[in-house]
Amino acid sequence: MKKDIYAVILAGGAGTRFWPKSRQQFPKQFLPIIGNKTLLEMTCERILKKVLPGNVYIVTNKDYRALIQKQIISYKIPAKNVLYEPVGKNTAPAIAWIAGYLNKMNPDALMMVLPSDHYIRETRAYLKIMQQAIDLAQKDYLVTLGIVPTRPDTGYGYLKVKSTSPSKNQVLKVEKFTEKPTLPVAKRFLRAKKYLWNSGMFIWKAAVILDEFERHLPRLHWALSKGVSQRGISRKWKGLPGVSIDYGILEKAKNVVAVPALKIGWSDLGSWESLYDQLPKDRQGNVLKGDVLALNARNSFVWSEKRLVGVIDAEHLIVIDTPDALLVCPRESAQKVRAIIDILKKKKSRLV
Repeated sequence: MKKDIYAVILAGGAGTRFWPKSRQQFPKQFLPIIGNKTLLEMTCERILKKVLPGNVYIVTNKDYRALIQKQIISYKIPAKNVLYEPVGKNTAPAIAWIAGYLNKMNPDALMMVLPSDHYIRETRAYLKIMQQAIDLAQKDYLVTLGIVPTRPDTGYGYLKVKSTSPSKNQVLKVEKFTEKPTLPVAKRFLRAKKYLWNSGMFIWKAAVILDEFERHLPRLHWALSKGVSQRGISRKWKGLPGVSIDYGILEKAKNVVAVPALKIGWSDLGSWESLYDQLPKDRQGNVLKGDVLALNARNSFVWSEKRLVGVIDAEHLIVIDTPDALLVCPRESAQKVRAIIDILKKKKSRLV
């Protein structure tokens, strides 16, 4: 493990598409959605095979202070390594803040930027690919892990490269970033074999990404590049623009390359449908969790938190039952759960 390699875990997301389990005050990264450990705990455990506990940093929302500290204590990650955003402003401000923080502390810092709420089944393969990305980042590339698509999915952004089957030692230059496409476009991308899913995992030197902030987002660079402490961030944060790292930097930078992440068992767990894909199923294709009675049900995901839930003559259904809210929808509509959150926010409901 090298002292100049850092892991930066982004843990400030709200996880709206996992409602009603995921709530604004208890989002999905802090939930044991797969197995007994939370997604954040799984992320920490995985990356600690690559970096020292003192080199793991977490950027999150101030509202999650108690949740974070409770879940990282067993991994010996120092409490001071958690940086708290006064309010969420998307990924670019968070990355600029931690990049400036690390660069001030260690001018040779190389950072792996990792979402806290992804699932990766094959840790050994993942760490091997991460080392390839680190080797490229040492050459001043901005590196992203791209997932070779297995289906025409409309829930992911895409990276266009020359080929998704590179020859040995070939550097895959990212030619274009594409937002979540329509189904016909996603089918065309799959046939072309020149597109990767954008995993949201990035690897680069802190100094190199700060140079890109100076070029493309100078306001963020001016405010955050010198290394701002937790105490000093509140007076700077309010006036900063909210923008994603993809839109603000990566779509404009010239030195972005991709490493295809093959056979790592990755999912961003962006919806109940994607979680269903990852979980073991019974002979009828059902995922049944909790006290569930399913009669003539097929290819459905039913999760009861406390009470008995009965499902009869159902197919391709999602049923998520919690003490104060119930979600029922076709599996193909799982991406639309966010619309319920939007309505609840307008009503100022406590169920958000």
